[in-house]
Amino acid sequence: MAVIGNPSPDERLVASLAGVLQVHRNTTNWYNNASFALPLLATVVVAIAGLALRRSDVLAFAGFLAVVTLCMIPVVLVSWRQTPTAIVLTETEIRSLHSGRVLKALPWDSVHAVTRRETQGNVRWLVQAGEGQHIAIEGEIEDVPGLIEAARRLAGIPAEP
Repeated sequence: MAVIGNPSPDERLVASLAGVLQVHRNTTNWYNNASFALPLLATVVVAIAGLALRRSDVLAFAGFLAVVTLCMIPVVLVSWRQTPTAIVLTETEIRSLHSGRVLKALPWDSVHAVTRRETQGNVRWLVQAGEGQHIAIEGEIEDVPGLIEAARRLAGIPAEP
């Protein structure tokens, strides 16, 4: 993996790994989380409307939305710490990384299934190993179809029709 400039923590970790086959990055950041972004957007829209209409009740509602937005920041940051910023496929295992630290690693010989889960319109893939261990692959990861295909191949699981 060629890195130009200052490498990210994930890039430094990946460079130290042996047998790296693929790296799939998360294309989002913590502030892209809907629990933060939607109240922030609503705050801005309602504040602009309140200023344009010169209505204090609308501005008060914008203030309430701003408080909600601020209260969501710690919640989003805590959940972000467990969100993979990259999924790495090596010859021996799949690893989920977050800013240069390994969240989970599953050896290919323990992976027994790669399944698709849909919840409220969001698709998530689970690479499952024994004893309930799994790595979740969200839609924000680059090239999810390529990642799933490679994970099945490396784990010896036949592709779904």
